[in-house]
Amino acid sequence: MKPINAILLTIVLTVPFFFGLKIGGVAISFGYFIVLGTGIWAAIDSSKIQLKRYKSGISYGPVVIFLCFAFLWIVAFPWYLIMRYKIKTGTAVLKDEVPKVAA
Repeated sequence: MKPINAILLTIVLTVPFFFGLKIGGVAISFGYFIVLGTGIWAAIDSSKIQLKRYKSGISYGPVVIFLCFAFLWIVAFPWYLIMRYKIKTGTAVLKDEVPKVAA
């Protein structure tokens, strides 16, 4: 997802948290489901797209990705979407791989 679209989607999905504080528990619960659901999705998806192979500050394994979403969702969600977009379009840069030395 392009950066501007990722940021806009994050803003739209953040709205239930703010209204939940004013209206009641229903919106707060909905917000927690968004964080939990997107965290699980990102953890599974990061494994499928092999996120750890690419240069990025968010290039970690599924467990760390889930924890990032759980504790820093507002930053991790758009960052992940942007990195995923780069991987899918082929513009992401691979990490330097150590060449294997023949014995």
